[in-house]
Amino acid sequence: MTGKPAVERQHDRESTTTAPCGVAHTHAPVQPRHVSLRTSLLVLVLICVLPGVALSSYLVLTNYQLEKRQVASETERLAGQILVELDRELAAMESGLRVLATAEPLKSGELQRFHEIASAAIKSQPAYAYILIDQQGRQVLNTLRPYGAPLPESGNPTQLAEIFESGKTVLTDLFITPLAGKQAIALGVPVYGGDGTIIYTLVVGFLPEQLNQLLNRQPIPDGWLAAVIDGAGTLVAISRDADQFVGRKALPDLRQRLQDDMHGSLSTTTEDGTEVTTAYARSARWNWSVATGAPKSLIEAEMVRLFTGIGLTALFFIVAGSWLAAVITRRVLSSVEYLNDAALALRDGKPLAPPRIQLYEAEAVGEAIVQASHLMAEVHHRAYHDPLTELANRALFYELLQHELAVAERENGHLAVLAIDLDNFKVVNDEEGHPAGDHLLEAVARRIESAIRASDAAARMGGDEFAILLVDADRDSAEETAQRLVTRLAEPYEGICSPVSASIGIAIYPTHGQDICQLLENADRALYLAKHGGRNAFRLAVDRCPASCD
Repeated sequence: MTGKPAVERQHDRESTTTAPCGVAHTHAPVQPRHVSLRTSLLVLVLICVLPGVALSSYLVLTNYQLEKRQVASETERLAGQILVELDRELAAMESGLRVLATAEPLKSGELQRFHEIASAAIKSQPAYAYILIDQQGRQVLNTLRPYGAPLPESGNPTQLAEIFESGKTVLTDLFITPLAGKQAIALGVPVYGGDGTIIYTLVVGFLPEQLNQLLNRQPIPDGWLAAVIDGAGTLVAISRDADQFVGRKALPDLRQRLQDDMHGSLSTTTEDGTEVTTAYARSARWNWSVATGAPKSLIEAEMVRLFTGIGLTALFFIVAGSWLAAVITRRVLSSVEYLNDAALALRDGKPLAPPRIQLYEAEAVGEAIVQASHLMAEVHHRAYHDPLTELANRALFYELLQHELAVAERENGHLAVLAIDLDNFKVVNDEEGHPAGDHLLEAVARRIESAIRASDAAARMGGDEFAILLVDADRDSAEETAQRLVTRLAEPYEGICSPVSASIGIAIYPTHGQDICQLLENADRALYLAKHGGRNAFRLAVDRCPASCD
């Protein structure tokens, strides 16, 4: 809000009328009524305590309803997130199983050789066992037993028989293994013979503990519960007390809703009488579901606490209102004047005066605070951005990289750091002048921004050196981006006569480094190789920064 000088405000308040003879008459402005702040506060205490209590109670109830809706929404979001992770885990397991099903010893009937391959593969996979089943439902091979050892001729999940009929991947419900007598789940794919017929079913068995580990990796709030439910409505994983609940049926209301809908929420009561807001999401691919629950007691306890606080606060204000009115009057009058002077001093860049507890001219305080906030925002922007290119500077780039490294480490993800150095930049500065060099740097910055994603970050590290952070990028996507940058940055620049290109070094987390130092060190080494290998190219880092680098 921008105020006017006192003279202009006085002029605006004046009204001018014209008499019939054409003579203008000016009337004095109406003066505002002055009231005592102390009296106003006393009246406010007397009038507003009980309405305030009523309003606060209404707000608490409204907040309670909003919290309920927010918890329902959050449980649905969490259930969907866990379901995505579950689908991804099962899809990866299916891909590995299909690759194993095409092994040459399996097609040629060299089952002993295939047993060796499967036994070796099981050591590097999150699986319990690989089993080969024939068309009669008999186990032909099981990595839990040496090749040729007797195997069960029955007891396999009947769902696996569907593979011979449909040729599709099948995920079974929870069952008891006939060989080890453990609770397990099986994922099976068809094995085709040379004539294109299905000759076996290749099954990978895994334990509920593996799904519990998946749940433990999720950001489940304290007191909440998450569970994985198979197609038969059986709990196959749960985030708490898994030994007690895995293998038991889910609540009847939840099982019914899982049959009717793909996702939704409902209110349920657990076996111990706890009321829970439950959300669920069912996988269209596997017919499994994920359910998440939040106890209603967490919200209701907060509501009781707030109502208790409202009652105590109302009693306190009724007893101490008059005394507080006098105290507040003195404090308000003494503080606003000081805030006004302080804000004006902050706007003008002057040192703040010692506190004078006065309060007046609230409008001037607002004007000064707004202007000060603009100045502080500008200072903050300049502190983290390069003034020439408007890209992030070195300090901001380090902060962004540190944050994304923490995310990648927590989620087992990837990221890439690209170190960029312009080729022949010194020639431009020497032969065409520093203004041309500045123009070139601005153009390079714009081309870099147009060649990367909005989620990535580009920074000018100094001189003609730039750096790029590629979020969630593996080697292929990093090399693709680097090649795109090499091409774009080598194109002619308007107003620049000398040819300019770029050399780029790439470092991938975690392959080429676990921290900022290692990644930047290896990216710079790769850049050095690109420079000495002919320029206008990119190179991938070949080793990590030594452990002693700091």
